[in-house]
Amino acid sequence: MSEADRSEAKARLEGLFTESKANNEGAGIPEIVEAVLGDDADEEIAELVLMAMESHSDRITSEEILDGILKLQEWRLEQT
Repeated sequence: MSEADRSEAKARLEGLFTESKANNEGAGIPEIVEAVLGDDADEEIAELVLMAMESHSDRITSEEILDGILKLQEWRLEQT
């Protein structure tokens, strides 16, 4: 992913978090994944992200979420 694409994904993710916070709601995993990956988001990657986030007990920053989703997507593409 290019740096420009990464910046756009980060902006979409931050926008989602800002909107969720303004509405006093949490952002769901599918919405988070879609914000980062756009059209490449699907149920399988959302499930992988959910498993990864459930196994992480500490607070996760938006940067860590972004990097984690991108790395999972890269790994998944390498497996095909």
